[in-house]
Amino acid sequence: MLTPVVRLPDAEPIRTAVVGAGFVARGLVHRIARRSTMAPALMVSRRADPALAILERAGYPSTTIVRSDDADELGDALAEGRPALTTDATLLPEVEGVQVVVEATGAMEHGTTVMLAALAGQRHVVSMNAEVDALLGHHLEAVAARNGVTYSIADGDQPGVLLRMIDETHQLGLDVAVALNCKRNLDVRQNREASRPYAERDGTSVAMTTAFGDGTKMHIENVVTANLSGLVPPPIGTPGVRTQLADVADDVRAAGIAEGTVHYTLGGDFGGGVLILASSSDPEFDAPYLRYGKLGDGPWYPLFRPYHLIHMEVPATIEQVVAGGPALGRRTPEPVAVCAAVAKRELAAGDALDGIGGDTCYGVAASVGEGVELLPIGLSGHATMRRPLAIDQPVTLDDVELDEEAFLVRLHRETA
Repeated sequence: MLTPVVRLPDAEPIRTAVVGAGFVARGLVHRIARRSTMAPALMVSRRADPALAILERAGYPSTTIVRSDDADELGDALAEGRPALTTDATLLPEVEGVQVVVEATGAMEHGTTVMLAALAGQRHVVSMNAEVDALLGHHLEAVAARNGVTYSIADGDQPGVLLRMIDETHQLGLDVAVALNCKRNLDVRQNREASRPYAERDGTSVAMTTAFGDGTKMHIENVVTANLSGLVPPPIGTPGVRTQLADVADDVRAAGIAEGTVHYTLGGDFGGGVLILASSSDPEFDAPYLRYGKLGDGPWYPLFRPYHLIHMEVPATIEQVVAGGPALGRRTPEPVAVCAAVAKRELAAGDALDGIGGDTCYGVAASVGEGVELLPIGLSGHATMRRPLAIDQPVTLDDVELDEEAFLVRLHRETA
């Protein structure tokens, strides 16, 4: 069994609550256990046994772990520097000492409820839940501001990495022409049955694996990037650019992708990377230096980061917000992009849509102007078709009957 890092007695480690017991939470708790700036995590999971296994795998003997659904006992554990877990997320605002809540479930309704409660309880929130941010990010940030805390998406996922790169591009004195999410394969027909072997191999959920494969997750990430940068997606139906690193600047321009866009590449040699195409406001002066730096002849120059490391990078966001720093990105005054649902197969009147990572629809990024009448993919688990719809057609709000009693539907109505 691995041993967590020894902490100095006079240190003031950050006390973090991690919500979830899946792939991301498992990695994050393991990382927190080895970070000298952080105390053992409080795990919040509806599934106690997987959470306990995560804490033990992180190096904590079972005899040291406090299992409780009592806020005072959990607060005492944090004060003593002991790892703890609870199955009751509603306790989070009451647990003394929690400074940051990391939402790592990817679940829409549960994740939203937990984050809103944490913010109302004046806890900072770092979110790995791009699905919720794409639907309600502006509202969550407003709630955080009213309560004097910070809501931020996390480093490590593509949006966080792209936003860091956008800042770095500006620090270089360059402008951002296009932000690119680099995706290897895309199959909008991928369903849950096809996803199951990959989910079992990687230890991820079937729904999330399906959302990876059919492109929904990538489009959600691009919506998050758009709303935190002001870049906008191209028109619905614009294909990803098939290219490789050596040719990406020329190929993206040749594809007609406009400056000020967030989009994606397909295939190529990008691996798990992300990419900014930068431009210069003084090209006559800058071009020789950028050429010398092996970035090509312009007018767009590729700034490439060949990896994103998910949970390994999240502590950087945690430390930033606790230190009083800003959230990642600069959220636009109003949303500029939405992730809209598109029919994955022919849909009949009466068909119930099955949400993100399902078999009935996939998500595509769209500008607000194009997507205003379309069904957000984040609400697609609460929608029933009123009429038939052909495959690959965007689902409009008029095409569906929404469950007006559903929490997410009501919240979206109230905040839109």
